[in-house]
Amino acid sequence: MENEAFAHRYREVAIRTANPMQLIVILYDAAICSLREAREHIERKDIENRSRSVNKCISIISELQSSLNLKSGGDIAVSLNRLYDYIKGRVFTANAQQNPQQLEEVESLLENLRSAWRTIAEQIRERAEMPEPLHMPDPAVIGTAAPAAAMQIKSFNVSI
Repeated sequence: MENEAFAHRYREVAIRTANPMQLIVILYDAAICSLREAREHIERKDIENRSRSVNKCISIISELQSSLNLKSGGDIAVSLNRLYDYIKGRVFTANAQQNPQQLEEVESLLENLRSAWRTIAEQIRERAEMPEPLHMPDPAVIGTAAPAAAMQIKSFNVSI
């Protein structure tokens, strides 16, 4: 029990001190964790906990989706919006059919997204540590909005 309380406190501090990009990574981690739990609950035929884990994942994805900045996020925000819709649909279907393979597919998609956002978060952290700021290329030059512009993060309302 003491280890659990320590882990909860550590997670709480990490969330409170995270920058917006790190929060996105934390949310992906939590969504992936809830999918893994849901798969385990399917195997054990534990309907109540499966539903709880699936609902947690859906809540996290919905929160990520609601933070998309569709006006200035460009093609990236629009693509993420469609992908989040697809992910939620697959999770709902997997839950209804009690199909762990569909949850594995969603987990793989989320792991790829988490990896991309983690890279962005690390680049932002490295830039903050540099004595002179680096300048991002103009979106018009690279042909798309910067990935970080796709999200407009003010706060998240998810219990992890």
